[in-house]
Parts: sequence; C-alpha cells; structure tokens
Amino acid sequence: MYTTQLDHSLMRTEYGVLVWRLLEHLPEGLSPTFGASVVELAPGDAVDPHDHQEHELWLLISGRGECEVDGQVRDVGETTLCYMSPHQTHTIRNISQDSTLKFISIWWD
Repeated sequence: MYTTQLDHSLMRTEYGVLVWRLLEHLPEGLSPTFGASVVELAPGDAVDPHDHQEHELWLLISGRGECEVDGQVRDVGETTLCYMSPHQTHTIRNISQDSTLKFISIWWD
C-alpha cells in the first residue's frame, strides 16, 4: 500500500491550468499502465483544447463547468464523468466567477 497527501506545491501548469501528476510521485518499482492527475481550474479558466492517442476520463470532484468534446458541449458539475476517445479534441471551462473547478484525470492506451 502507498498513501500520500496532495501537496499543492507540486502542481505545475499544463494545458493552461494547474496539474498534479499523481503517478510521478510513486515509490520506485510501482509502474501502473495508466496515468492520473488532479487538475484545478481557477474561476473563468479553461484547459487548452487538445487531443492525444490515449483514452481519457475526467471525474469532477468540485465546481461547475462546460466540457467540450469535438464541438459538443455539456454542462458538468461535481460527480460528472466525461470520457474522451483517442484523438477527440477536448477542453473544459470553469464557468464560476468565484470557485475552483477540480477534477481527476485518468488516461490509458
């Protein structure tokens, strides 16, 4: 078993928002076949639109926003799951003026 607390100082800017890549901090010898991160969007911020070869899902844990995948837009909020197939262009926008949007991202081949 491995446990750790989220250290906000380890977050860095990727795709225009704050990202904490969770699996970069695992002890040596642990190498899962997926990636995972915690992503935070300040009020009004958005993830830069992008696509990639991996499957990806986002699980919102706080806040409200708009998720856009290949031009289709959906309102999203706490406990919403967004799934993107490989090569789909996707983004998410924090539509709040005063609260952070936070989600967990998981991706795999």
